[in-house]
Amino acid sequence: MRTIALVIEYDGARFHGFQRQPELRTVAGELEKALPVLCGAPVEVVGAGRTDAGVHATGQVVSFETSYAGPLERWPIALAGILRGSGIAVLRAVEREHGFSARYDALARTYQYRILNRQAPSPLLRGRALFVRAPLDLAAMAQASTTLLGEHDFTSFCAQVPERGRPLRAVESLAIERSGDIVELTITADSFLHQMVRIIAGTLIDIGRGRRSADDMASILAARDRAAAGATAPAHALYLTHVRYAQPL
Repeated sequence: MRTIALVIEYDGARFHGFQRQPELRTVAGELEKALPVLCGAPVEVVGAGRTDAGVHATGQVVSFETSYAGPLERWPIALAGILRGSGIAVLRAVEREHGFSARYDALARTYQYRILNRQAPSPLLRGRALFVRAPLDLAAMAQASTTLLGEHDFTSFCAQVPERGRPLRAVESLAIERSGDIVELTITADSFLHQMVRIIAGTLIDIGRGRRSADDMASILAARDRAAAGATAPAHALYLTHVRYAQPL
């Protein structure tokens, strides 16, 4: 048996999230339909990030085991035909050591939240970025974001606290950059709580619009109460862009 890791891209608007769900179209479900066509036997995929419905990916990683011996450099080409029209693309395939898990061996994940910040919406970016007409104070947003760096209890930024384990997460970096009309919030952490990035994005947008002060972020974090933070930003502007491993993919 071989352990294979795939780096994939997908349009989250076409799926009810990553995780397989009975009678619903999901990324894992579509992959588990397509891969047996190539591999000749059923497979079960494990994803690095269990993205919610509507969330996109440009660098999601999945792993699975197969006895198929086909050359890895041909996998993206072969799967492009099998997955045609599905909303999923396989960017590359890499063989890993036996027992490798896309989820449990991940050291960090990077997400990006994209905001279109101008007077008029864009029909070309509809479903790809959040339209915010009001000017955003990026300096205030950046100041507030420094409060979130390091390991903290992120209960205030969690839609559903995990039943097992603690709500502690370690945020390595949180950058806020503007390029023309696009503002990008890029955050890297060891892992994320449920809807954590979207709630952080919603809170930072409130700060950028002047609805909250940058100094409020410390009290929001310390409250450990979801009601203290801002609204959950929409899923359609969120992207899983990279997953880091000890041995890069």
